[in-house]
Amino acid sequence: MRCLIFCGAVACLVVAGCSKREPAGSSVADEEQRIREIDATWSRELHARNLDAVMTNYDDHAVFLTPNRPIIEGKAKIREWFATQMERPDYAPTFAPTKIVVARSRDIAYELGTYQLIITNAEGNQVTITGKHLVSWEKRDGHWKVTAESINGDAPPTAR
Repeated sequence: MRCLIFCGAVACLVVAGCSKREPAGSSVADEEQRIREIDATWSRELHARNLDAVMTNYDDHAVFLTPNRPIIEGKAKIREWFATQMERPDYAPTFAPTKIVVARSRDIAYELGTYQLIITNAEGNQVTITGKHLVSWEKRDGHWKVTAESINGDAPPTAR
């Protein structure tokens, strides 16, 4: 009987030791909230055309997938893309996450969301562009950084 109890106790310890647990510290929900806060600031800074603030979110080796273009690789090239967009006086997009999933390890996450941009076309009409985005996040030195981003429109731009 003692052997059976001992074996049962050992089995419980083995199972408990092998179970998946979150590391000590903040929770997955805490990390999701941190990313949501970063996104809110990032969207405001993008809308305000603050290129330096926008670029603080990207990892040095990030990749950016935009419609009808080759993959943009590296923070410097991503910065060039945004700088070109910001040359338009009406470039002021906004975006927001609709879903953020943080890994149990709390060092990687992905985000789905939407964006909107209202610009003036060649005919002088305001055009609304709506779309979606997918962002891959990685925690580096305690800070969340974008490692990959993809954006694409929902449909051709619509005139207002």
